[in-house]
Amino acid sequence: MMLVTHVRLALVATLLTIASPAIAKPPIKAGHVKKSDPRVAPKLKRTDIKARVAVGTTPGHLGELRPARESVKPRDLPFSIEEETAKQLEKILRGPLRTAMTGLFVVDARTGEPLFAVNAEDHLNPASNVKMISTATALELLGPTFRYPTRVLGPEPKAGLIKGDVFLLGSYDPTLVAANLDDIANAIAAAGVRELRGDVVVGSDPTRDGIYRSIVSIDIIAGEPNTPPIATLPAHYDFIAVTVTAKTTKYPGKPRLTFKAKASTTPTGAPRVELEIGGTIGKGGVLSYKMALKNRTANAAYTLRAALRSRGILVNGEVKTAELGDFIGDAVGAGALPVELGRHESRPLEDIVASVNKWSINWLADRVIMTAAALTRRQAPSMEIAVDAMYLWLKRHTKLDKSNVIVDTGSGLSYRTQLSVRDLVSVVRGAGGFADPSLAADPTLSKAWLSSLSIGGNDGTLSNRFRGPDVRGRIRGKTGTLSTAIALSGVLDIDPARPLAFALVTNSVRPLSKIQVRKTHELLMGVLCKYAERTAKTPLAAAPSVKPALAVHTAPSDGSEATVPEAHDTALDAETAGQ
Repeated sequence: MMLVTHVRLALVATLLTIASPAIAKPPIKAGHVKKSDPRVAPKLKRTDIKARVAVGTTPGHLGELRPARESVKPRDLPFSIEEETAKQLEKILRGPLRTAMTGLFVVDARTGEPLFAVNAEDHLNPASNVKMISTATALELLGPTFRYPTRVLGPEPKAGLIKGDVFLLGSYDPTLVAANLDDIANAIAAAGVRELRGDVVVGSDPTRDGIYRSIVSIDIIAGEPNTPPIATLPAHYDFIAVTVTAKTTKYPGKPRLTFKAKASTTPTGAPRVELEIGGTIGKGGVLSYKMALKNRTANAAYTLRAALRSRGILVNGEVKTAELGDFIGDAVGAGALPVELGRHESRPLEDIVASVNKWSINWLADRVIMTAAALTRRQAPSMEIAVDAMYLWLKRHTKLDKSNVIVDTGSGLSYRTQLSVRDLVSVVRGAGGFADPSLAADPTLSKAWLSSLSIGGNDGTLSNRFRGPDVRGRIRGKTGTLSTAIALSGVLDIDPARPLAFALVTNSVRPLSKIQVRKTHELLMGVLCKYAERTAKTPLAAAPSVKPALAVHTAPSDGSEATVPEAHDTALDAETAGQ
């Protein structure tokens, strides 16, 4: 027996000496900073064919990890379930991922007890996994049930007449669209208003009162040969003044139109955009041109005025800019305290966050955290205050700060981001409400956040992944994709008594094969699912029945790599590509 003990100790010592870089480093002690500076891009090392997985020790030794033993062993020392799992993980890591850098960290979500680790401390770019931080921060700042209000204020109508200006007052709603202003116009018309004898006013803030995704559709229909085509704007919408110099050709063909726009003003000083349409369009041709407008608030004001006119309300005034305080002061001076004439409220923030995380919408992720920070600080939205709010959340819930990680966006659409897989697991545990109860926020926050993650084989960016009977519906995760980074972090919902929090990230100096890396990640996750099943102490949880989260129907792609079905918002990042 003494001989067996000595052999075992010698084997462990040897493994610790020859272990490859893929063995996880010990956990960082509280107050200690990692030796590598996260503000300097790390040199990526290969996972390598000698990839080794560190496994957790026996319960009660929280935070301790050791390498899995080699297959050469005494007959009376069988592998533990953890070591068998580690061997399966190592075999997979020696496949297509061997030339890249992969980090993996898996823990008991409730206790934080580490189970498996590969390169757990190394700084990697998790791409859109950053959205886990920004959405958790936004939910904490505003609350899951918060709705962005957009209101129209003005004099109380008398006998169907609004005598005086009305103010379109927004709240930086990133999801506001023209149809929402139609709803406000409907409410005003339903109240019996038939005339607005005044201007439509908006503030000088470039986004507070505006439609953030200001895209106007201009329909162009070919005319007779050698005549100009007909360009049509939305009814009663006159923010854009169109001049058509284009011609219709004698034969059908691909449109070769040009569009030149410039900012101008009306004779009364109101903002306006002049658009010249040149070039040619083939006989019988039809084109819908999506024009992006920089003046978001003016576009919203013109859209509201057009909506009022479309409902038979006579609007005599112009569009103008004034501060809310001045508007109220002028109204009070005229003896008419402004009242609310109409209102639109966005979907609850928890629903918007679900769109962000399930469909990984980059622009919306950035706007949500920027506007959440702006509303709570009473400042204009900026990425600076958004990132500051995210760092504060990290410090409160994970003990991480700027000396440990780099975060510079709310979306993760950056090649500067640096977090380890251990850091990402801390985020999952903090945002999911699994960590120390003294740090846990309102349970409605964690419920909203967990519900926002994609469910394998069911919805979001995981709808076409993890569709096998053993894994479908049992993985809640946030995907992440850049050309050189592919990630997945979240929760394994298999054993109700012991959910597992995980993070899996692969980086490379060269563009990665999305199909190959994702397939390998799915193999790794399949092994972990089997492990969770084998170690479950309670009956396995039933796969959840879910309905897909609604996508935000706004505007065309913001320049991302993905192309997706029209049923979903097209402003997604590369995570949906290739599905």
